[in-house]
Amino acid sequence: MNNEENTNVSTKNRMTALMLCWFLGLFGVHRLYAGKLGSGFLFLYGTVCTLLLFGVCAPIAGMCLITMVALVANDFAFIAFGQFKDCYGKTICSDKLQ
Repeated sequence: MNNEENTNVSTKNRMTALMLCWFLGLFGVHRLYAGKLGSGFLFLYGTVCTLLLFGVCAPIAGMCLITMVALVANDFAFIAFGQFKDCYGKTICSDKLQ
């Protein structure tokens, strides 16, 4: 790979991001790993609020949970197909540790 192609590739590992998304995606850990702190903490906040909402109104909490799962599934697909970007706009597509 020459230097021009390498400038748009993140140093983050795609398999790590994929596993974080699969196991801890609802808590936004995969976004925190990519350096996207704002959206990572929003995922965490959304999940905690959804879980707390189950004690108040289960139907609304269920809809919120479905929305959170859909957002995580979207991120999982982007990571799996090598289209997920880190906080610098570089694509996380490397499977090798550097």
